Amino acid sequence: MRTLYFVAGIALALSGCAATAPQMAWGKPGVSKVDYGTDVGMCTGLASKQGVDDGNNTAGGIKGRNNSAAGGGSGQASPDAAVPAGGAYSGQVSSDYAQRAATEQRTREMNEQRARKEALKTCLVGRGYQEFALTAEQAAHLATLPKGSNQYLEYLYKLGSDAEVVRNQSGAPAK
Repeated sequence: MRTLYFVAGIALALSGCAATAPQMAWGKPGVSKVDYGTDVGMCTGLASKQGVDDGNNTAGGIKGRNNSAAGGGSGQASPDAAVPAGGAYSGQVSSDYAQRAATEQRTREMNEQRARKEALKTCLVGRGYQEFALTAEQAAHLATLPKGSNQYLEYLYKLGSDAEVVRNQSGAPAK
């Protein structure tokens, strides 16, 4: 029970930290609306196709390996040895095995998300864009707009094409 309270406390503390991080946006002073839309669309599309292929075959969230089965090689018990090999309970797996499968799946998803974010950043920087922090007022106004709507995108374009906003909020030196 103490462990549950400890984990809940850590999660609460971390969520408080995440809430204080500024919301970020991308901008390029003086960019036309057509170029902004084209660049953001192209970079988003390229980034969405990024994935992490760690070279392992997976089945049900667990890496496809079993060194102990049918001459598998090392003679050591595999990490998947907790899976029942047959009998009355052959359709059930241990809770440890299920937890490891979930952890592997989440790790893979986080690595793919990181790769997509890095690909987006690389693409936009390559096209001359800068990342800048939204002010509290800008973030609050953006939150009132339906995400992905024309108004939402228009507001981001207005901020991102304004040289003064990008310069003052990106921490980039003035030119």
